[in-house]
Amino acid sequence: MNKFFDVVVAKEYTIKIAGKDEKRTAWNKVGRAWISGSGESVSFELFLIPGQRYVVQLKNREEKPKGESNETPSL
Repeated sequence: MNKFFDVVVAKEYTIKIAGKDEKRTAWNKVGRAWISGSGESVSFELFLIPGQRYVVQLKNREEKPKGESNETPSL
């Protein structure tokens, strides 16, 4: 069984109760995420449009000293 995590977003809103504003938060599941087999990246799938699948992979990158670029040079 593959372990995965829910990807959620929070939306804050205000309602009136007995004439007073009360802040509330709604949590919505927008996808799921999992750690790669090597443990070096995290991928997440977003549920944006039914029938469409968006998968994004985030890989750990070391920060370069000031003045050096993180971008790969083009040929």
